[in-house]
Amino acid sequence: MPQTGLGTALRELRERRTLSLRELGQLATIDHAYVHRLESGEKASPSQELLEKLLKVLKPSDRDAEVISWLVEHPDTDVDLVRYVLADDSIATDIFTAAAGVRHRGTARPDPATLIARIRRAFEEDDE
Repeated sequence: MPQTGLGTALRELRERRTLSLRELGQLATIDHAYVHRLESGEKASPSQELLEKLLKVLKPSDRDAEVISWLVEHPDTDVDLVRYVLADDSIATDIFTAAAGVRHRGTARPDPATLIARIRRAFEEDDE
């Protein structure tokens, strides 16, 4: 099963907190196997209640919580872009969502850094 943006983000936040799957499951009162299925992409649409339990334990920043919530509704988001955005707190949620929504011609996608830079330039041009 291919990795999803949501699964990548959940794993990243869990690893930041240095929690195992079992520990996260116990703290959030969620079956650790279900958490694994979310992280691996086997499951992609957790309920709002389950998501809130996970976020309570993972304690993401407000921006990271917004990104996670957005990813629930957009399971096809590029995994590399998600990793890049979670690693750089300076990328606002609106920049991320715009970059994630860009469709590309052909099979080549720009790397996340290039894509974010293009979106930032476009937003700056709109402000002028």
